[in-house]
Amino acid sequence: MMRCLFPLLGLLLAALLLTACQGSRPLAEEDRPPPLLLISIDGFRHDYFDLADTPALDRLVAGGLKADSLHHVFPTKTFPTHYTMVTGCYPGTHGVVANSMWDPDRDARFSLGNRDAVGDGFWYGACEPLWVTAENQRLTAATFFWPGSEARILGVRPSFWKPYAADTPHRERIETVLEWLDLPADQRPDFLTLYFSSVDSMGHRHGPRADPVRDALIDVDQHLEMLLDGLEERGLLDQMHIVLTSDHGMSWVDFDQYIMLDDYLDLSRVRVSDWGPAAQIWATDMEVEDIVAALDGAHPHLRVWAREDIPDRYHFGSHRRVPDVLAEADLEWMISNKPYMMGRRQFSLYGMHGWDPALLEMHGLFVIHGPAVAAGGAMPAVRSVDLNDLMAHLLGLEAPANDGSLDSFRPYLDSGRAGQIEHRVYDCQGERLEARIGRAHMALHVDEFVHVLDLVDADDGRRFAATDVAFQTDGVTARAEVDGRRFSACRAVMANR
Repeated sequence: MMRCLFPLLGLLLAALLLTACQGSRPLAEEDRPPPLLLISIDGFRHDYFDLADTPALDRLVAGGLKADSLHHVFPTKTFPTHYTMVTGCYPGTHGVVANSMWDPDRDARFSLGNRDAVGDGFWYGACEPLWVTAENQRLTAATFFWPGSEARILGVRPSFWKPYAADTPHRERIETVLEWLDLPADQRPDFLTLYFSSVDSMGHRHGPRADPVRDALIDVDQHLEMLLDGLEERGLLDQMHIVLTSDHGMSWVDFDQYIMLDDYLDLSRVRVSDWGPAAQIWATDMEVEDIVAALDGAHPHLRVWAREDIPDRYHFGSHRRVPDVLAEADLEWMISNKPYMMGRRQFSLYGMHGWDPALLEMHGLFVIHGPAVAAGGAMPAVRSVDLNDLMAHLLGLEAPANDGSLDSFRPYLDSGRAGQIEHRVYDCQGERLEARIGRAHMALHVDEFVHVLDLVDADDGRRFAATDVAFQTDGVTARAEVDGRRFSACRAVMANR
């Protein structure tokens, strides 16, 4: 009997191995989707389009679909926002909660300068990035820089990837992406990423919209023109999807607008894992309520919350790396400490990001070009947390469960009609609301804030909602609630389509 089982077991093992090998093979060329290239221009604020002559950007916009802006996640910093775009998870879910963070379970610190940490999949594994989804579903991924792409996440790396080197010439980045697309069909990547940091660097050093920012933008655009020409020569430009994004906007900061945390708190009794527009504070030798009490009302431009009280619309409270206490400064204000500031020989930071993602100055860029969208389209501001589901859909992938949704994009895909925005301004007893309405969602402008809401009911007028924000209109009248603030008796004073 045993002698009979051995051959059967051998056949079963061979069958299992064959199935595994077949599952790992790339799809046949006829079954593969059009390639998708995701590009990030770090620090490109939503209003930089008029900063310089940018023929490549204009070319993508004219041939594609452009959103007013890209509404990011909190905190509006490079690693959290980039990882949200490729996972569909908020930082409070995926765990990349800052550029510098602390993990209480490992008792370890992550920072951008710690290359071992940056390349350690431990920090990223709570949500699956799109390159892992692609590789697991028989597509091929290639990343020319993207936060997280240097690490083996959930046991998987992209088939092609590059360790981050900021000084890599832009021409080399473009040429490499084109070389990847020149590979034989069974090796060519289906999902690719490309990243530029120079606009962000100049924004930090000189402030938003400064001349060096314009010069950096012109340089990036010239290299994008090289990319588009290369794609056109290969017959790919109109046959693949290009998703153009940025990870945050930029705002001015000034040396006189720093809040010194050590004026109100004994820093030897706490751990501060991240500084800047927001400080992430851990209770080590103090109680959480004592930290909150020390900072609450301490400065007119500072707000503070215990973890469980962080505003719901930040979607920031669930992961273990979210700090015990979050302190946040007003726009253009920063949080620091006296030893750090006194140790700086020269003040060289004039631009920053990291504030409330609803602030329009924190909004980034979104354009999509390719066969699924009609040329020359426009749509209201979109959420970065929804981009992963959009890209997965275009690649024919089944996205893992996440915090995002395809709903706001779905009416624009394969419709054959260019998107348009319905624009209305309402007077609410002396207060102003601006509504920019698309096919399945809208952007509500309130003072310097912009909130993205989903269409939830169209039977009795139109009703839109998001976390802590609601808006209802019949076109002529409207009412709204934003962070507990109510707007009633609103009447349209301007409307166009």
